[in-house]
Parts: sequence; structure tokens; C-alpha cells
Amino acid sequence: MSKQRKRRLTPHGWLKLLFGQPPAGMYRRPAVYISGAQMEIEHFKQVRAYDENKLCLELYGGAFTVYGDGLRILSLSAHRITLQGRFVRTDFSDND
Repeated sequence: MSKQRKRRLTPHGWLKLLFGQPPAGMYRRPAVYISGAQMEIEHFKQVRAYDENKLCLELYGGAFTVYGDGLRILSLSAHRITLQGRFVRTDFSDND
């Protein structure tokens, strides 16, 4: 019999898993969403550089750069940016 079948969850254990805290740093991990000609990037510190061909963002552990043509910022908030344009490539570099 497998270990999963032998180990049964008690109601207390099930509730602890359901309402437990997420792992440390979970909400600081960057997330990138692309849909057609729009890209949304979440959880960054600041904008390092921006022009119509390149956007460089400082993350919590590196830098994320988007290269493209006709890049335009549609919306910008404290930790989320939405871009529009033709995306050519992206690059990530660590802070070492």
C-alpha cells in the first residue's frame, strides 16, 4: 500500500492545509502573462529603463528585459505593468 493511502488526514490537518500560510516569498515572485500583442508583468521593484524598443524592470533578485517594436505602456501601478507592442524576446539576469 502506498504512503498516501496509509496516511489519512484528520479534519484538523485538512483545515490546516486549507487555511495555511503560503510559502515565504510567494507574492514576490514575478509573473508574466502574454495575450496577443499585450504583456502583463507583476511583482517588480521599479522600471530601470524604457523606450519604444526596450523595457527593463528591476525584480526582487534580478532584472527582466523585454525587447520589441513599438512598445507602449498601457497601465502602470505599484507592482504591475501592462505593455502593448510586438515582442521579440525577453531576458532575465540574476543579481549576483
